Amino acid sequence: MTLLGAPAALAALASGAHASETEDHALLEETWAAYRTRYILPSGRVVDPNGGDRSTSEGQAYALVRALVVGDPATFERVRLWTVDNLQHGDPTQLPAWHWGQRADGQWGILDEMPAADADEWMAWALFRAARVWSRPDYRSQALGLAGHIWDAETMLIAGQRVLLPGPWAKTMAPVRLNPSYWLPFAWRVFAEEDTAHDWKALIDPAYKLFEACKSPYGLPPDWCHVDAASGLALAPNAGLEKDADFGFEAFRVAWTLAAEVLWYKEPRADSLLADFNRLARRWKGHDKLPAVIGPHGVAQADYAYQGMYGALLPAWSVYRPARSNALWHRTISPTRTDTGWGSAADYYGQNWIWLGFALWRGSMTAGGPA
Repeated sequence: MTLLGAPAALAALASGAHASETEDHALLEETWAAYRTRYILPSGRVVDPNGGDRSTSEGQAYALVRALVVGDPATFERVRLWTVDNLQHGDPTQLPAWHWGQRADGQWGILDEMPAADADEWMAWALFRAARVWSRPDYRSQALGLAGHIWDAETMLIAGQRVLLPGPWAKTMAPVRLNPSYWLPFAWRVFAEEDTAHDWKALIDPAYKLFEACKSPYGLPPDWCHVDAASGLALAPNAGLEKDADFGFEAFRVAWTLAAEVLWYKEPRADSLLADFNRLARRWKGHDKLPAVIGPHGVAQADYAYQGMYGALLPAWSVYRPARSNALWHRTISPTRTDTGWGSAADYYGQNWIWLGFALWRGSMTAGGPA
């Protein structure tokens, strides 16, 4: 992979100067190369150092997306094949097990067979896009199989409308426990183009209604939303799950999704929902810091910040306050630059969301995959 003008890109971004598309892409390539070295084994397995070197379907999916955006088909294929062999039991159309790592007996393998819908969607989206970019009909076939299984196993009717579940396990819960950060309308729009056997666009309206219904009194999405299957009403979390109502490590991803919906599809409902994130921009302006977890009434639930959240907010704030995105990058994210990315070298999750946030913010990531 060629790193085009990387030193110039870093100098321009560090100084606050406007970076060109070439410089933006160079930064994405350089940080992808560092991520690939640090977190992706030669086999194609993505390692989570903070999780005991485990691997997840989510981590595999993020690697596919990033390899697509920078144009790295070799790494894409390595990651895909490891996923098929180790999380999908050799069947590329099977929904991947979400959790792989070291078992109690010391052996390595699947720890939990249950799939996770966010990873499944990202994976199928990347495969559909890669099939077109790299002329790989086999990727499209795999994505079609995954999409069909997502529909069958990870959606259900709630108050007569089809809703994406976090996984098949959610069908057994009452009320139904949903995760707003798993709702990816931009992916469903692609699925609708490719998979005409299922009405993927039917998921979009219910998701936007639930984005609104699940909002906290502070105006932010919760990590998890509890919904009555018969009425579709959002309910208070069950006892013991009160922290589900917090805006934290799950929910911050909604900001990225809504930004993609506005920037790629001019979705007015996403535009309206993004306005709520302006309160975070004002809060950050006053302190140059945001708590990693915020309660439903706006009270900080953590005394530390999380860089991954800042990454997701970059494109979200750019819709209404582009100067604030610039300030967030130069004052809060860029100064944490290291040889492996940004912030903690052990935090693969945060590395991904800063990278994805930058790529969407700077226009290097489009509805078609790479710019």
